[in-house]
Amino acid sequence: MKKTNCFLSLGLGIIVLITSCQPKIDIEKEKAAVKVVLQDETAAYIAMDIDKISTYYVQDEFNTRLQQLCSEELPIYSGWNKVKSYLESGMKVNNPEYKNIKNLKDGFIIKIKDNCAWVVNKDIWTWENNNNQIRGEGLQTTFMEKIDGSWKISMMSYFYRGPSDSTPKDTTTVK
Repeated sequence: MKKTNCFLSLGLGIIVLITSCQPKIDIEKEKAAVKVVLQDETAAYIAMDIDKISTYYVQDEFNTRLQQLCSEELPIYSGWNKVKSYLESGMKVNNPEYKNIKNLKDGFIIKIKDNCAWVVNKDIWTWENNNNQIRGEGLQTTFMEKIDGSWKISMMSYFYRGPSDSTPKDTTTVK
């Protein structure tokens, strides 16, 4: 009986030791880090710095971007090379009339689980075009992975309601 109690106590002690040695995740700290990555990625896009943007993404064949921007199609870009090409093509559309481009991310809903996060947020853009102030709003959904201590974007979807009366279409294409 004493041996059984001794082994039981030893076993419980080992379990307590193992579970107490597991690092605790500071959820609020991780949420703040996720927000910084999303804001910095957008700042790099505004600066048209593809090298900097690339540092915020998981660069594998599973990286995916779903983008609805006031067009008749709903394209899906699958694989980092296609996502990167999409981002680069957006940077080539440089309208010199667009000035004071700003972005505000707001209304965050973030879930952190181990080394994964999912995020939903409002994405509000403002800019000037021929001295007119323009505002566009979108909804962004992002899935992220923590790799080597840094949060990286593994999937992003963006639905934009621009300044025009555009309505999303039912067409979905895979690119």
